[in-house]
Amino acid sequence: MPACAPEYRFVRSNTDLFSPRPKRCPHQPPYTLRRSFSSSFSLIPEEQAVPPEHPSPLWKFIRMLTWLPRQFLRPLFAILNIIAHPAWKQILLVLPTLWIAASLFIFWKCIQCPLGLLKMVGSALSSSPNKQKTVLISGGSSIQALHLARNFHSAGAKVIAFEIEGQFPLLKYSAAVSKFYTVPRPNSGDPLAYTRALKEIVQKESIVFYIPVSSSTPAYFDALAKPHLEVIGCQCFVPYARDVVALDDPLELIRVCRVAGLPIPQFWVVASEDDVRSWYETRAIKGKKYYIVSAGARGARDRMRFVLPENVTHFRFHREISAEKPWVIIREPKGEKLMTCTTLKESRAVNNVTCRLESDRKGLIPQKDEDTDAWVQKFVSCLTAARPMTGHISFRLVKDENPENGKKKIVAIGARVGVSLPYLCQGSKGCAHGATVGKLLNTVLDTREALFAYWDPLPYCAYFQSRSPDDRRPPTPEPCKTPPHAPN
Repeated sequence: MPACAPEYRFVRSNTDLFSPRPKRCPHQPPYTLRRSFSSSFSLIPEEQAVPPEHPSPLWKFIRMLTWLPRQFLRPLFAILNIIAHPAWKQILLVLPTLWIAASLFIFWKCIQCPLGLLKMVGSALSSSPNKQKTVLISGGSSIQALHLARNFHSAGAKVIAFEIEGQFPLLKYSAAVSKFYTVPRPNSGDPLAYTRALKEIVQKESIVFYIPVSSSTPAYFDALAKPHLEVIGCQCFVPYARDVVALDDPLELIRVCRVAGLPIPQFWVVASEDDVRSWYETRAIKGKKYYIVSAGARGARDRMRFVLPENVTHFRFHREISAEKPWVIIREPKGEKLMTCTTLKESRAVNNVTCRLESDRKGLIPQKDEDTDAWVQKFVSCLTAARPMTGHISFRLVKDENPENGKKKIVAIGARVGVSLPYLCQGSKGCAHGATVGKLLNTVLDTREALFAYWDPLPYCAYFQSRSPDDRRPPTPEPCKTPPHAPN
């Protein structure tokens, strides 16, 4: 009896169910697959399925008549479907500024080539064509450097910019800048490394003028590089190292003010932490603002400034205070705060722009102040420079009201070598040395307005799109390092 017989299958015990499957008998017919209907198909059996609907003859006739127009309109419908995609809607809603800026940038690039050709033809036809000069600008992350680059570009110069490592390369996105470089951060251990990097850029790009902004690095290192750059034919708009130390040193600022007969603020020189604690014991500083500023030659290289806490128990200072590295405590007078950007040429103040620091609106307000201009002229005339100075210097002044006669006196509380934010008030005439303060009087300098230009919109987008919403505030006129103070 074959194994496929029914009798054989019934005789098998239950234990045989778990035994290995026996081989298939050749007498048994092959297996066939049967379709099993699910519950959803059982509701609508296949034999009762609804037949498909056939279009009416009128609809077929309409489709035949409109076939040719529909073929022409098919690409338009495809483009509309792509534009109506949800991803494009998000981009159009979230980044409108980027689209506008990109359109302006593409438009400018399209007309830049014809304009360049017309400019070349005009230069060739002119009787005395001027050779395009190349300018190098530092501080490529600052707004004043961007304004300086645009002004030189509008004046017909080729602009090269650089910034130290770790800073945001704002000028890299500007159409006014031909090339952008990154250099190592200068340090006192190897100051010539910074000089070698600048010298390499100057030789590679054939730089004629170098204008340091000194917003992210002290001007002292630019002054050290000045003799090396002038040897290879690059004129540097920065004083020599000795004069930079004198201008960036708060003690030298006070000395020059005394020689010139100008008012000076209250100050105390400290050479140890014990001197600071003794000063706290003899002074009641509640309700008053005091700064501790690095002084001397080393202080000019570090260029640090901290706000002192009101209580000595909150004083936590992690910087060295010694006779070799003295510090100066300066009391800030109460009054109107001013900031200048002064242009020096051969030790003469040829231009001065003054702005009032508005604490409520956190901005700068340009103003025409004859008293401040007179103070700057008197201070510069009393400087005893080793060589004639050419460059930019910024003064921080306070108009302190004298309670005795009611007159206001101008007191200097700080000075920095380099281009400062009030430079934004200057126009582009004569390579950015023509003042146009009259157009901006009593108006707050807005960061957005300073960054945006219709022919150079990318720095505006790059600056604000790369920052988080909490950081999209205009920078302070002169940012100071956060003091390392913390309560116990």
